[in-house]
Amino acid sequence: MIISILFWGLVAGLIHFIVVGGLYQNSVVAGIYKSLENHPGMKQWPDIRCYLSRMFLGTQVEIYIFAAAYVYLRQFFPAPEGWMTALTLAGIFAAIRIYPRSFAMWIQSSYPAKLIAIETVNGTLGTFVIVLSLKLLPL
Repeated sequence: MIISILFWGLVAGLIHFIVVGGLYQNSVVAGIYKSLENHPGMKQWPDIRCYLSRMFLGTQVEIYIFAAAYVYLRQFFPAPEGWMTALTLAGIFAAIRIYPRSFAMWIQSSYPAKLIAIETVNGTLGTFVIVLSLKLLPL
């Protein structure tokens, strides 16, 4: 089971990375980020490859945790392989993953509120992509 979680978790991670990349690179969102790139709350990344590789690896850790949790927790639902189970777990995982980070950034940092909102929406959508990918994969 561990090998399956590692393999299919990697596949779900690649799917997530592509979808979320699209969410952040659409012209509206990319323009908002571009307009705030010199804001003091924004970290400057001189090497985009370094940023993307760190982002992928950091997110992949979360995805492996969610994959293991998904495999374990779905057995407690009336229809373990059903869509309602996947959607419920995606909602729970999104709340656990996104809310604390967004709230902490909002009250403790100078990170632009507009970007916190974007990251909250994209993070929630990304979490649903992770779990729905896991549901569709033979995990």
